[in-house]
Amino acid sequence: MSAGKIGCLVLYAVLAAVALTEAGSSIGALAIWVLLVLVVVHAVEVVVFFRLCQQAGGSLPGNMLQVFVFGYFHTIEMKAAVAAKQPG
Repeated sequence: MSAGKIGCLVLYAVLAAVALTEAGSSIGALAIWVLLVLVVVHAVEVVVFFRLCQQAGGSLPGNMLQVFVFGYFHTIEMKAAVAAKQPG
């Protein structure tokens, strides 16, 4: 797992912890909003990178899930996989 993906997981864990432990405060509300924005942005990325998910090989649902969770960091790996499959 790349450092970027680990960073994403750490960020999600911190935001979730803040949202849960500081519920009702402005920092808790901010954490929830940031999480919601990330959900929307990553959902859009799944649509934008759908063709790349198909071309990368492996499990299409697995690639789509990883794009949803890790966003750009998974697209880097998929682009490398597609480039490695092309002759020349």
